[in-house]
Amino acid sequence: MNKSIVIPKSVLLLNPLIWSGQGNLMINFSHPNIFIGTGVATKNKLSVAIPFDSLGFLLSAEFIRQQIPGSHVFLLIADQHAWLANGISKTEVRKIASKQEKIFRQITSKFKLSNWHISKASGLFPHAIPDTYEKLETRDVSHFFHHRKTGVKIGWMFSAKENQHQTDEAHFDCNFDFNIKSIFTKPGVTLDPSKPLESPYICSNPSKRILLTKNENLTNKLDSGSTSENQRQAVQNQLKRITMLFERVVEPLPDKTSVEKKVKIILDKIFN
Repeated sequence: MNKSIVIPKSVLLLNPLIWSGQGNLMINFSHPNIFIGTGVATKNKLSVAIPFDSLGFLLSAEFIRQQIPGSHVFLLIADQHAWLANGISKTEVRKIASKQEKIFRQITSKFKLSNWHISKASGLFPHAIPDTYEKLETRDVSHFFHHRKTGVKIGWMFSAKENQHQTDEAHFDCNFDFNIKSIFTKPGVTLDPSKPLESPYICSNPSKRILLTKNENLTNKLDSGSTSENQRQAVQNQLKRITMLFERVVEPLPDKTSVEKKVKIILDKIFN
């Protein structure tokens, strides 16, 4: 009886959000489940909205889940990290974390994603004391590895190149002392040329980001005169990647439909 399953790199790259060059993914059947964590703040600033990029991040976990028979996804919202590690107002953190949780639950429900489990760190670790973000993150991943048999962690990074990971997830994933495999997706893309890339689940400027919201005016944002053509094209390319992934793991969208209309169909499915 096989004790592991190998997902070839050729299959991984059917997800256009996954960085190339990560090789095959070998999963031990003793730890077949997937861990994915989302934050609500940077080191010194709270996220103010839920970006559309976060959908691609979640669907990347679903993509892997569909390759592993019987596997589950455990999504942890790192709410307490913002006040324990970064000193941000607990009251404000709770608001954005609750909004994130509500939307993520809507996504899993409306898209009929099975075997998904969503929780907040503050609910799992109510007696946690202040510590560094990295130590809290290691605690999280260790908990799910040992108690929920997660053998794969979905993370994101700015670049596939080495030495460019001071603020993304790749800079501490190599320090785990247990055998969990990390798969990295590409970052979120903004309409702000001064900050073209950002975490897929954190938004610092909602006017420069396509959002996961019911009445998002995608056309107005893309056609804004303050946005460069290069950055507008970068965002459109990112939206194409996310809609392609949606069609691969959820359902096909109408043929000969623009990416803007595809995004609207997806948003309507989530919020209507």
